[in-house]
Amino acid sequence: MLYRDIAKILGHYLFGLTLTLCVPFVLAIYYQFFADPSSHPQPHSFLAFFLSIITCLVLGAIFRKCGRKSSGHFYRREGLIAVVLIWFLTPAIAALPFIYSGTLKHPLQAYFEATSGFTTTGATTLHAKEYDQETGKEIPIQKVFCGSHTTVYKFYGTVEPVRDSNGKIIHEGIEAVSKALLFWRSFTQWFGGMGIIVLFVAILPVLGVGGKLLFQAEVPGPVKDALTPRIKDTAITLWKIYLGLSFLQMGALMITNPDIPLLDAVTITFSSVSTGGFTIRNASIGHWDNPNTELVVLIFMFLGSINFSFYFHSLRGKFYRVYEPELFLYIILLLLSCGFASYLLVGTHNILADGQPGGILGVGQAIRYGFFQIVSTHTSTGFVTADYDVWPYAVQVLMLITMFLGGMSGSTAGGMKIIRHLMLFRIAQYKVESLFRPENVRKLRVGKREVNKDTALMVLSYFLIVIAISVISTFIFVLNGLDPESALSLVALLINNIGIGFRMASPLDTCAFLSDFGLIFSSILMILGRLEFLAVLAVLVPAFWKQNS
Repeated sequence: MLYRDIAKILGHYLFGLTLTLCVPFVLAIYYQFFADPSSHPQPHSFLAFFLSIITCLVLGAIFRKCGRKSSGHFYRREGLIAVVLIWFLTPAIAALPFIYSGTLKHPLQAYFEATSGFTTTGATTLHAKEYDQETGKEIPIQKVFCGSHTTVYKFYGTVEPVRDSNGKIIHEGIEAVSKALLFWRSFTQWFGGMGIIVLFVAILPVLGVGGKLLFQAEVPGPVKDALTPRIKDTAITLWKIYLGLSFLQMGALMITNPDIPLLDAVTITFSSVSTGGFTIRNASIGHWDNPNTELVVLIFMFLGSINFSFYFHSLRGKFYRVYEPELFLYIILLLLSCGFASYLLVGTHNILADGQPGGILGVGQAIRYGFFQIVSTHTSTGFVTADYDVWPYAVQVLMLITMFLGGMSGSTAGGMKIIRHLMLFRIAQYKVESLFRPENVRKLRVGKREVNKDTALMVLSYFLIVIAISVISTFIFVLNGLDPESALSLVALLINNIGIGFRMASPLDTCAFLSDFGLIFSSILMILGRLEFLAVLAVLVPAFWKQNS
């Protein structure tokens, strides 16, 4: 095992990660020393980001020193290990501003928050603390779910409120957190959406021959096509498209809703094109209650969930490359799901994302809320505009199904990807036909692309792994004290990187209720889902470490 080469990669990677920390650091300086204090009364995090930058630099220097005598060779095993280490190490660094600022005093909650950001999951542990109105002392939050067995959840909030000079609460929950930290949360999703390794493959030539191995281990989907002959050029092209979509959405948000502040527009954009789901408001996108804003967000959630190679080919006039069965199947499934959900929502009592009554949904309102929420779950974004936990069960089950369906391969979306479902259907069709036409020689195809046996086996293995991990993880969470519905939806949101679920993981709740074990296990599941299981599982196989390079 070429440990020095791995250390060298980690060292250069951490130096690059330091640069990303400098962006919120500059923002923290602005809010602490230049902004109007009455306009931004939240605590500031200038020192927290400064200490995080120093820590990252020191760790980078240590790894770089350990890899100074590297051989210059980089093989598949080293590539897999480097990717897995980077994805477990990055949240630890990204969690430091939360810890140093005192925003999240529990390190495991901070790690969960950072993991949720970089994996574009969007689940959070930021939860407003509750206080006794008479004594002013903090009290635990209690939730009760009744079924065949009553489950009681008792936990404490994580975020202290912002009070005025008279002690009155003016901001609580997510909105009471430092603006620079809230920017950092969304910024991590934006980096994680396209891929933190894809970025550094583009800007760090030192990765050299290992760049392709790192790229292929991180990019989602069963087929890892390069857009250009050089993997570095492919990474640069992907990030140019990503930046273009980001600027387009920022402009669209500002034009269609002049009341939206710049910071909101930027952070919403970060979370939309990355299909992440973090916002800087307690009520998510529902805070604005603006159809124009919701429409813009819906469009860019969809655009983020499309294979980015389509944009690449379209910009070069090769529109025939867009005619892929995966795209058409995805659009059909999305429209059918949205239409069915909207139909079921007509006449339903609605509750808004801030917990306020929303009245009975007419046809127009059902379409507005139904389309937005289904697109949010299908693309694995996780924005909300209403409390869907009170919607009809059929809509909730449909949302759960779309979580597993996911977006397209080669996009920022999570889930199992439409191409895999299409491949699985073709494999099953192929095998059924072979029972009554064994003499026919057929090739397994998806559209014009032939699927070889290795790819077919990989797809079947992937489905088996997802089913096994979903079942085992749900059982583990139930053993940890969760009710079955909360456990199942929690597993679905974690492995599909979507961030919203049902019952205790509903849009009006957070993951602050999780135990220490639950936080660790949840963080692992998010990374497993982001790397699509196989890379992490390969590293855990004993034979992986015994094999010679």
